[in-house]
Amino acid sequence: MTTDELWQQFFYHLKVKRRSKATMKYYECTQRVFGRYLAAQELENSTLSVLHLRGFLLSLEEKGLAPGGIHGHGRAIRALFNWASEEELIPHNPAKRLGLPSLPKERHPTVTNERVKQLLSSCKASEQPSRDVALVLTLFDTGIRLQELTELKLEDLLFERGLLRVMGKGSKERFVPIGARTMQAVTNYLRKERKPNHAGVRHTFLSRTGQQLTKSGVGIRLAKLGKSQSMEREDTAPHAFRRGFAVEFLRNGGDVFTLQQIMGHTNLEMTRRYVNFLDDDLKTAHLRFSPVDRL
Repeated sequence: MTTDELWQQFFYHLKVKRRSKATMKYYECTQRVFGRYLAAQELENSTLSVLHLRGFLLSLEEKGLAPGGIHGHGRAIRALFNWASEEELIPHNPAKRLGLPSLPKERHPTVTNERVKQLLSSCKASEQPSRDVALVLTLFDTGIRLQELTELKLEDLLFERGLLRVMGKGSKERFVPIGARTMQAVTNYLRKERKPNHAGVRHTFLSRTGQQLTKSGVGIRLAKLGKSQSMEREDTAPHAFRRGFAVEFLRNGGDVFTLQQIMGHTNLEMTRRYVNFLDDDLKTAHLRFSPVDRL
């Protein structure tokens, strides 16, 4: 079986597992890059070894790809060959001993209360101020993913229960709490500015053309709002709102178990990472409970 045939079987497996479009695109990107490398090296699937896979990762580094990108391609390659080995489609697993490059432990930008206030101020000069206010508050108040936001439909607004119904990764449905102020902002947008192109458009957040607001559309809109306040693009990225929600939830007394359910994490370790953003809170706790200071 050739590598391309192996990929096609793997994609069929992912579709059966109902993986998201974003996940499929992620693997398709690696398929293209890895395929070009194999063609240049004149390698076949049957002769691949871990040395060839390491050479692939090194070639990416030589081309100047960031560590995160190299790590992503490495994960995709391991996933492909680990699956193929379990399915007994290949005689040996070349990725069995493939190590991935360590990633720099840098803090990603996080939206803060102050930044949200600045963005809300920028919304006043927007072409669709009510929609943009609703966007900003929904992201910060619920912590939902960008994909979940753009796929939100009118029937998913369960305001009588104070909830949003969202479809998360792996087509897993969950219910996310939403605050009264945010519900009011969304209701205000629906009443004043939401003008669907036709009756079949059920998505909550729409573009100026009356169609579903795309993920790139949300990112561009947030970037413009931030730019007017001299913020960098990454400071207002949709996922920065998700991190900001998690930090504020913990800071205000929420527990990681509840946060895990709200954010749709499959394991607690994913949720516990947000504790690392609470430097000031940890410093305050140390001032209160320092063992040396209390001698």
